[in-house]
Amino acid sequence: DAFRSELTGSHNRYLAARVAGRLVGYAGIALLGSASEPEAEIHTIGVDPVCHRQGVGALLLLALLDLAGERGGPVFLEVRTDNTPAIALYQKYGFHIIGLRKRYYQPSGADAYTMRRPAIGGAR
Repeated sequence: DAFRSELTGSHNRYLAARVAGRLVGYAGIALLGSASEPEAEIHTIGVDPVCHRQGVGALLLLALLDLAGERGGPVFLEVRTDNTPAIALYQKYGFHIIGLRKRYYQPSGADAYTMRRPAIGGAR
């Protein structure tokens, strides 16, 4: 099944953030390309709304960037064009808008920006 394949794929990594044993966030990245031309694509970062604006998303993003930085290469992601806090977070850590994907998110039909962070090693 597709869900199990996604979770167990050798190129995918998933992280969980917990506070006092309670799941408060998760994140996933695909490590793609070859050893000579690596790249990564952040698939998801989700944070419990109760924990928004507390740094959980930033910590998850930094952990994903560290994973990507081990191989080098650029990192890509998509983000809703109306998700201003996430866009600001990504820009803070070196991402730039490189494109627009119309009606990317379904079923809502919301647009997405494609963002790219150049190959600069780890998160920091």
